[in-house]
Amino acid sequence: MEIRRLRKDAGLRLEELAEMCGWSRATFGRIETGEKVPTGIEIAIILGALGIRGGERKRLLELAHDAHQKHWWAVSRPGLPSHLISLLEFEQRATKITDISPGFVPGLLQTADYTRAVMRNGGLDEEVVESRASLRMGRQRLLTRAKPVALHALLDESILWRPVGGQRVMAGQLRHIARMSRYDHITVQVVPFSAGVHWALYGSVLIQEFARQRPIVYLEQRRSGLFLDEPEEIYPFLETATSVGEAALCPADSADLILARAEAMEVDG
Repeated sequence: MEIRRLRKDAGLRLEELAEMCGWSRATFGRIETGEKVPTGIEIAIILGALGIRGGERKRLLELAHDAHQKHWWAVSRPGLPSHLISLLEFEQRATKITDISPGFVPGLLQTADYTRAVMRNGGLDEEVVESRASLRMGRQRLLTRAKPVALHALLDESILWRPVGGQRVMAGQLRHIARMSRYDHITVQVVPFSAGVHWALYGSVLIQEFARQRPIVYLEQRRSGLFLDEPEEIYPFLETATSVGEAALCPADSADLILARAEAMEVDG
C-alpha cells in the first residue's frame, strides 16, 4: 500500500513505474497488492526510480527489512489467513487504533474466556479455538509494550447485556474492560440504547492510524477481511468514528455503566 501511494503521489501509472524499474506490470502489481513482499534491493530500485531520499528512504527500507523477519505469530501459527496476517502486521506499526464494535467486545480488550466462547460458537475445533485465543492474547501486547498503541473502543450497549460464555465469564470480561479503560492511552465509550440508530450498528470498523502513513480501514466479515486506504474510501469511516464518539457516553459514564452491568451479571450468575 505504501508503494501504491508513492506511485500515485508521483503521478505515475503502474505500468510506467514497472518499466522504469525494469519489471513486468504483473510483477509490480503483485508488489502493490501485497502478494509479493519486496526485498530491500527491490525497494531501493523503486525508491531510486521515484527519486525518494533521506529519512523517507531510510524508513521504507526499514519497513522492507522488517517485513522479511519472522514475527511471533508467523513462527508459532503457520497457515493463518492472509488478511489476518496483514492485520497483525499493520497493528505493529499503528500509533492509534479505533475499534467500532456493534456486536462483540473488541479483540484487543477481550479476555481469554470470552474469546474462547466466541470461537466455539463459530464451530471451530477445540485445538483451533485455543490457538486463536492465544493469538488474540498475543495481539494485546500492543497495549502494554514500552510504547503502547492508543486504543479508542466504541461499544454498542447491547454488548454489555449479552452474556457471551455465561454470566460469570461476561462479568469478568466487563470488569477487564473497566480496568483497561483506566490506562491513559485507552479510551472506552459505550453508545447507549438511548442514542437510537447510529452508524456503529451497520457493522464493525477498525481504523488504524500511523505516524507517517495515511490511515487504513479494516472491515471484517466472518471468514474474510477488506482493507481500504484510498482517501475517498476511508473518509466516510473517519466521519463515522467521530459521529459515533459524539453519540456515546463520556469515558467516565461508560465505565460506570460497564461496572454496573458486571455487578448485575455477578448477581444473576
